[in-house]
Amino acid sequence: MDIKSLYKRYSLNTYNRQGPVFVKGKGSWLEDSKGVRYLDLFPGWGVSILGHCHRRLAKVIGDQASKLIHLPNNLFSCQQAILAKKISQLSFRSKVFFANSGAEGVEAAIKFSRLWRPGCNQIIVMQNSFHGRTLGALSATGQKKHKKHFKPLLGGFKEARFNDFDHFKSKVSAKTSAVILELIQGEGGVNVADKNYVKKVAEFCQANKILLIIDEVQTGMGRTGKMFCYQHYNLKPDILVLSKGLGAGVPVSAIVVKKRIADIIKPGMHASTFGGSPFVTRVAGEVFDIIKEEDLLSNVRKQGKYLKRSLLKLKDKFSLIKRVRGMALMQAIECSCPTAPIFKTALKKKLIINSTHENVLRIMPALNVKKAEIDQGIAILEDIFRAIKKNKKCR
Repeated sequence: MDIKSLYKRYSLNTYNRQGPVFVKGKGSWLEDSKGVRYLDLFPGWGVSILGHCHRRLAKVIGDQASKLIHLPNNLFSCQQAILAKKISQLSFRSKVFFANSGAEGVEAAIKFSRLWRPGCNQIIVMQNSFHGRTLGALSATGQKKHKKHFKPLLGGFKEARFNDFDHFKSKVSAKTSAVILELIQGEGGVNVADKNYVKKVAEFCQANKILLIIDEVQTGMGRTGKMFCYQHYNLKPDILVLSKGLGAGVPVSAIVVKKRIADIIKPGMHASTFGGSPFVTRVAGEVFDIIKEEDLLSNVRKQGKYLKRSLLKLKDKFSLIKRVRGMALMQAIECSCPTAPIFKTALKKKLIINSTHENVLRIMPALNVKKAEIDQGIAILEDIFRAIKKNKKCR
């Protein structure tokens, strides 16, 4: 059976799929149908934060699947309540709504902002942001390339320059109900929010009764060395959006709403058929336990520093690397040439990373990545950059 032919014949052409057919994985490694192993330093597009097929996660998945998989949300299930409590205790005093994807979480946050200030439907978003592919989340995304084919989009969004407080303030009006902010713009090129900028935005929002929505679909769940990235910024958002690593491979998202404002939403105003099933919430609860019991936040901080130092050494060797930026295990290499060819070459050399924003390579290993694995990935990248330097062009 030719799997690639089946894709071509039966799957919608929405992805530029690359490489071989993968059949299994373990930790930071994937194996293709021919038994060839690949080092995965971008596992699951940032989803597989525990690597592939973590032993404890696989056990919990099997156990819960044998007990109860799905239950409608007009009935009670213990796993959902336990996970909501866990998230609230690890973040801030809050109530939680569960859905299935980051985009759905953003959609729920947008709807909540309409309830917050009735008649005020303007939301400030940031240039180069990315919040999802559904129509509302896409409307909130500050990248024209993702939106150009789907106009007209949902109205009420105004774009401000990232890390520019004065420009942000100039976009606010009497109709502004909320701000959606990524503290690190992942798809936008791994742009890190300045702490003073975030402080000013948060204070302005509080003073003007504007909801501060922090999108941590990519940065949450330990990626930056703390459980949630906002904890680096000495703030507490009004709404926090989580997904990707929350389920470490199973589809789940959450919006976490400050308790003092949570009850403005009433039964019937929002729902999700599959959101927060006993299956996904049991798995997500185990993800939190694994992060704590395996002390993965310490590993993220340690290996994140090592990864950053290693990338900066590469920058010192190769002038085509313009800058290295990021936080902990969310790093980027900005190049002076397109990076899609570098991604393809790395894949041929059995290394999986990501190319985004035309000229940026994104590296986001599993939280339990090992130093030796980082070394192996850096060695492959060094070989690629050396060949580019020799040939005087990207290939």
